[in-house]
Amino acid sequence: MGQNTITTAIAATLLASSAASAAISANAATINLSANGAAQTLNSNNTTDLGDGRFAHTGFWASNGMLVQWSNLITSYSVVNGVETAYVSGGFTIKNNNATTPLVLDLSVLMAGSMGAGATYAGSAGGQGVNFSFSPGSLGAVSGAPVWAGLVNGSQVGGVITSTQTVNPFSLASFAPQSFNGSAGSVTSGVGMRLRLSISAGMESSFSGAFSVSVPAPGAVALAGAAGLLGGRRRR
Repeated sequence: MGQNTITTAIAATLLASSAASAAISANAATINLSANGAAQTLNSNNTTDLGDGRFAHTGFWASNGMLVQWSNLITSYSVVNGVETAYVSGGFTIKNNNATTPLVLDLSVLMAGSMGAGATYAGSAGGQGVNFSFSPGSLGAVSGAPVWAGLVNGSQVGGVITSTQTVNPFSLASFAPQSFNGSAGSVTSGVGMRLRLSISAGMESSFSGAFSVSVPAPGAVALAGAAGLLGGRRRR
């Protein structure tokens, strides 16, 4: 058996074991929502298995003239060029049709599980809103905290959109897409994303974005070592 054949066999075995190593559970993803500081019961939250570790999550919450809808794509893992990634992307529509009460929304999408050491994260988000009332309104961050942020091991990491805009009657506010990234260390208890914003009465808005966490796939690391070993043998 030639060295090329040996290398190919090792690669296939290690990459297969790497793909199976992911321990993020997309089908067990949960959504937690609070409105004006109080935890809420969701009206609907549906999960559809799309295959290959991918799941679609759709649902809504409605109360007292307020409505939040979501449509998320959640992936437990993918392995590309030796990097294993879990990610969640989504779109959210927030309508505050209450006549007087502002809505302070805090919504988290969480996937349980672990991914190992050496993790990095990246995210991006943008959005807009329209004021349909006859009075000036506001839309944006709560006390300067990011409207959109990642979650690793239950703690917030990174984040974008930290401003609040005053929105005149029948006018539009826009938040240009922004991105963030950083080191997450070890992922021991799950990943996810968090949407937190304040929206005045009589306003409607939509935000969309994504958050991913990546680690070197164990098989890819071993494969690199095996390839170096075989290369050394060839040089001899």
